[in-house]
Amino acid sequence: MAHIADDVVSYEHDAPLEHVGVDRVREVCRSGLAASSGPVGWEVPGMRVLVDGDLAVAWGLNRMTAEAEDGTPVESWSRGTRVFQRRDGDWVAVHQHLSYPYDPETGEARTDLTP
Repeated sequence: MAHIADDVVSYEHDAPLEHVGVDRVREVCRSGLAASSGPVGWEVPGMRVLVDGDLAVAWGLNRMTAEAEDGTPVESWSRGTRVFQRRDGDWVAVHQHLSYPYDPETGEARTDLTP
């Protein structure tokens, strides 16, 4: 959380869709990690980063791995875009947008898709 701006705005997967401030984002992260009974992995293979002056944007497909309560491994994929700003010489995250693909027939999120 050290590199998350105090005034960060994060658009998350679940309601409420907008979380403003580092404390709200910390709580979203805490509850997400608590949902797993084991280790949680996160990677962004093929991440792209664009930097111009004091702004940077990173985007890619997020691969999350975790363990269900019964010990079954779980994998999900989502999309993510993050915006960073250099403040006082340090890079901090000022915005994040996460989303799942959805099934147009049901309108439900699809986490089981792979790229």
